[in-house]
Amino acid sequence: MNFRLAALIAYLLVSAAAAGDAPPPMIDAHAHYTLPDSQVFPPDALVAKLDAAGVTRLVVTSQPPALAQALYRHAPARILPILGVYDHGLDKAHWVHDPTLQARVEAALDAGHWAGLGELHLFAADAEQPVFEALVNLAAERNLVLLLHGDPEIVRHAFSIAPGVRILWAHLGTDPRPETLAPLLAQYPQLWIDTSVRDERIAPNGHLLPEWHALFERHPTRVVVAVDTFSTHRWQHYGEVVDAIRHWAGSLSPGLQRRLLHDNAAQLFDAFPAAPGRP
Repeated sequence: MNFRLAALIAYLLVSAAAAGDAPPPMIDAHAHYTLPDSQVFPPDALVAKLDAAGVTRLVVTSQPPALAQALYRHAPARILPILGVYDHGLDKAHWVHDPTLQARVEAALDAGHWAGLGELHLFAADAEQPVFEALVNLAAERNLVLLLHGDPEIVRHAFSIAPGVRILWAHLGTDPRPETLAPLLAQYPQLWIDTSVRDERIAPNGHLLPEWHALFERHPTRVVVAVDTFSTHRWQHYGEVVDAIRHWAGSLSPGLQRRLLHDNAAQLFDAFPAAPGRP
């Protein structure tokens, strides 16, 4: 599904929502799916969760990576799989020092269908590690979205390595303030930010703060919404989180709301095929 078709579908769904027939369509641009999650929500149950919440597509990384591929095979038009590089939670602190990681990531990319790489947790002290530089280059060479969890120095260094790489910066960064984000968005046209787990920060009690509203209007194509299912409990309350996102997004103009909820993510991931085997 290309971006123009996705945007048309989104427009029609938003029009239906305005008539009271359906909620605005949404792409969840940052999700996790672990072995414990899969035992509670196998692929059919997870897709039912998306259906109930009105989420049309899910950007998801998993431990182990095979789980994201299983979701993709089950619902290729709905799942945008991101290759995770961690074998377990402790890898968040150590992956960048693993000299074998690049080869293993290349093998996994060759063996599967992937829309991106990450989530990579990294901070300024390790910015210049060769393993990080290798993964940034891999993402750029293979036209993959790089999902980063790090401080501004990490974002800057990634773009110094590969200026053309597309970066999705998780959680509005580590210092989620408009005055921190605005200069980076202005400097790097290949940078997108996701709102995951920042809903109360940007919209306390469901009311979007004026400074965030202004940032979204200033950079209307560069923000995507997301839930971040970091635990099975989060999946169990998935619909409630999606409803909260839709609530604060409802204060935006219809066009800007549609961009944050759907169109920006659709355009960011437009290069990824909607079914296995497609070129």
